[in-house]
Amino acid sequence: MVTAQQSYKISFYPATVTIEASRGAGDERLSIDRVSGKVSASSGKTAAFAAAPQRTITAHGVMGLINLQRGPYLVLVSRREAVGSIGSSTVYRVTETQIVKVASDNRVVEGFDALDEATYRRLLENALAVDSFYYSYDMDLTNSLERQQQKSAAFYKSANDEFFFNKYLAEPFIAAEVASAFVLPMIHGFFECRQVMIRGAAFNYVLVTRRGRNRQGTRYFSRGADPEGNVSNFAETEQIVDFAAPSASVSDERFAGVQMSYVQLRGSIPIVWAQVVNMRYVPILKIDLDNSRDRFERHMSQLIAQYNEVVAVNLVNKVSLEKRMGDAFAELSAQYKNPLYHYTHFDFHKECSKMRWDRISKLIEELTQFNHRFGYFKTGKAQGEKPAVQQLQTGVIRTNCMDCLDRTNVVQSELARVLLVQQLRDIGVFSSTDTVAQFPALRSMLNNVWADNADAVSCAYSGTGALKTDFTRTGKRSYLGALQDGRNSIERYIRGNFFDGERQDAIDLLLGKFKVRSDQPSPFTVEHTQEGRALMGTMYVCLFMLVYALFYPRGGHWFGASNVAFCLCWVFVLALVFVTVRSSHTAEMLSWPRLSYYPYRPAISHANASLKLPLFDRLLSNADAKTSLRSDDIKKAWPTDKKLA
Repeated sequence: MVTAQQSYKISFYPATVTIEASRGAGDERLSIDRVSGKVSASSGKTAAFAAAPQRTITAHGVMGLINLQRGPYLVLVSRREAVGSIGSSTVYRVTETQIVKVASDNRVVEGFDALDEATYRRLLENALAVDSFYYSYDMDLTNSLERQQQKSAAFYKSANDEFFFNKYLAEPFIAAEVASAFVLPMIHGFFECRQVMIRGAAFNYVLVTRRGRNRQGTRYFSRGADPEGNVSNFAETEQIVDFAAPSASVSDERFAGVQMSYVQLRGSIPIVWAQVVNMRYVPILKIDLDNSRDRFERHMSQLIAQYNEVVAVNLVNKVSLEKRMGDAFAELSAQYKNPLYHYTHFDFHKECSKMRWDRISKLIEELTQFNHRFGYFKTGKAQGEKPAVQQLQTGVIRTNCMDCLDRTNVVQSELARVLLVQQLRDIGVFSSTDTVAQFPALRSMLNNVWADNADAVSCAYSGTGALKTDFTRTGKRSYLGALQDGRNSIERYIRGNFFDGERQDAIDLLLGKFKVRSDQPSPFTVEHTQEGRALMGTMYVCLFMLVYALFYPRGGHWFGASNVAFCLCWVFVLALVFVTVRSSHTAEMLSWPRLSYYPYRPAISHANASLKLPLFDRLLSNADAKTSLRSDDIKKAWPTDKKLA
């Protein structure tokens, strides 16, 4: 494992950009050709670097290299914040990044290419402008404590491919086989470290969530499983009780060097399914069960290969729209004949309706047998270079709801609480009858850390904080919390319909799902029909008139008859625009991904006649005309003729 380094020096020469690590790489430097973008490693002084560089900058880390139309750009960590430690290894959060052009100044792009370049940079900046990237200079955060004990190579070479979030950016460095000091595996998700003192025993409580990179995206544009078995919103959450940290207790030999880890998983239901935005609160649900079996088996087989035994906990409703999802999951689970796989379905909303949140205990009791059998990972005082492994976690619980956010967060926090009690009893910090409820400071800390984790995962996937966090923070459901959930739900609706397409593009660019090439046509060409432009203009006029009526009410009073009638007229026109867009213009008016192919986007509707208002058409036309005007949204958006479940 390399010595921790604190800074990097980036020097710009006429033909080359060099990167030097302050520690951990000896006299090796990394060189990037400013014309070809080729990365290589060199040692010692050479004639090419004898002259003074044109400019020099310093950074706390190098996330990697990305090619845009103007050539390669370096992505640097310009600011960081120490947020805690695991053992003696400090963990940092990236608080500011810098995108630096590597290509020489004489390489320029003009016209529409320049506009595209600016758009690419803005997307990349947006993808990086989150406080959710974490790294350590001398510890591999992409692997759990248990997996780290099985690794011996330089940690970027043994990093977990699923959770190495900046791997695409780092690939040019990895291919050049540079010193490990130049490659910093980063995770995207959540990290929090809290110091705890119970009856004289001090330890660090650490919660880490690693979000997967292989099928990443936004809430409605990334669902289900891909052909390789990767699922959307996949994440591994690890709870660590750390007596090996410098601040931990060393007075009792029972605790010296002890680290205990418990891992859980979440991930989208591993079948082929989608919810296509269409301006309705609940988008159209599509399930292709025929093509799901192979993806389901690939996903579960991968989990079993890594975690040994898997319990899938399905929290979706057993009625209405979600019932189809639950039935499909149950059917494929029943057909998957593997003794290391188990499935259970808990209708969260039905069981916990009317604020009966104590009924979660029914599910926790059902899963107790698996928790006792799987156990948790534990190491003791180091013997040689590595701590002594005392026990392993032999299975994992995989939880999901529709989004794998709100209901999943509640259940995972309760499972972690139960395991923490077991861990503290096993080591002797708790007596056989102690519970978390007897220690208010510990209970409050756990509630808040898990609620913060819920918000972080939810913001990354849906763009808003999590729902039901009032229960996670306080242990009780409140009406104020329900109102906050309503606000977040409205924001999710707006983001999902009008903003998440661009956010999906930013994620695809950062993760290499879309690679920029100079010879490709612009992906940002927007096609608007004449009807679409007219609808957009009408909407702006309506909003302007409503705002005008707010500041300059007719008759001098907001609730005067003339002002109310004026506002109602414009609200009626705005409603007509809304209905018209929802009926036949979602393809051009809503936000869709542009960089990567999204198969469920409906085709843009071109009308030969003048602007049509479907509501008026249906009111004024005969029955036959009414039937012909009804658009079959499913056929337009679902690119297959196969029978759907």
